[in-house]
Amino acid sequence: MKFKSILLRLLKHVPSSFLKVVILKYVFGYKIGKNVFIGKAYINCEKVSIGDNVRIANGNNFTCNSIIIGDNTMFHSNNNIVGSGVFKIGKNSRVINNHYFDVWNNITIGNNTWIAGKNSEFWTHGSIHTKTGKNLDIKIGDNNYIGSSCKFASGVNIGSINIVGLGSVVSSDFENSRNIIAGNPAKIVKQNLDWRDNW
Repeated sequence: MKFKSILLRLLKHVPSSFLKVVILKYVFGYKIGKNVFIGKAYINCEKVSIGDNVRIANGNNFTCNSIIIGDNTMFHSNNNIVGSGVFKIGKNSRVINNHYFDVWNNITIGNNTWIAGKNSEFWTHGSIHTKTGKNLDIKIGDNNYIGSSCKFASGVNIGSINIVGLGSVVSSDFENSRNIIAGNPAKIVKQNLDWRDNW
């Protein structure tokens, strides 16, 4: 495992994305689709599945058990996905800059969802008491927009077609759709609104 880590750290600095993809596929057994670009990123996971037309820019760090990335999804720079769980993100989604995903349990992000801006944090672990029977996974549905500097507590579920305002602290579920969610702690501030039409 340590030898694998060293090789992958060296591979991060290979300037050719094409060569990097070939090595990741045929030496490390990662499943990578067509027309994938990987910059100076570190990907050290047991299982990797990357769809077609995915772009992973410089400075991204994937060190969880498994990653699943849907078609046409983009990771901009300097995002950290760290832990022993599964990180799954759907098709046509975006993760912009400097976000932190604590994947000690699982994180699932749907299709057409943006983790926008920078410096949001997603936490899936807690104290010894939260480990006794509580599901600590984070689930974010389809067509959501998460603003800058949001904080997500373990076990949170967000439905679809919601916008989470910048700086929000999300510590409870919002499983219904078409809301503006904002504040500390976050709450619904407007309902029955499709942010894609009204932004």
